[in-house]
Amino acid sequence: MATTIQNDPAPVFMGEFCHAIDGKNRITIPSAWRFVTELFLIPSTTNRCLTVMTRMELDRIRAKAAALPGPQRIAVLRHIGSQGTQAELDKAGRLLLPESVCTQLRLSGEVTMSGALETFEIWNTDDWNAAHAGTKAVADALLPEFGL
Repeated sequence: MATTIQNDPAPVFMGEFCHAIDGKNRITIPSAWRFVTELFLIPSTTNRCLTVMTRMELDRIRAKAAALPGPQRIAVLRHIGSQGTQAELDKAGRLLLPESVCTQLRLSGEVTMSGALETFEIWNTDDWNAAHAGTKAVADALLPEFGL
């Protein structure tokens, strides 16, 4: 059973961290991000990263999928259900990553974890550097609209 460590109704993942994946495909999650022990891992379809989310975020996605017409709803739910993994943090705050995902996304050794507010992402550091450089100009142009 998942345990909520913090009563914040909207968990937030912020920051960027470099951590190593050990020989058993475990990665230590930053202590600031350990407000739940149950997480859901879904390989991104738009980036070469692993998206990690709480049940609250997964439920938001499920609700959005429920509004789709039958075949589209089935396709989305089938993809998430078949490609995703439910995981629990161990007592040391580590997350076990599936071998197939590590191979697919080239996740080994030192990787980058990047907060994305509702979710966080785990990246091969070279892929993160390339993706971050590619989206920085877009973000820089949009952030003034948010007063940032």
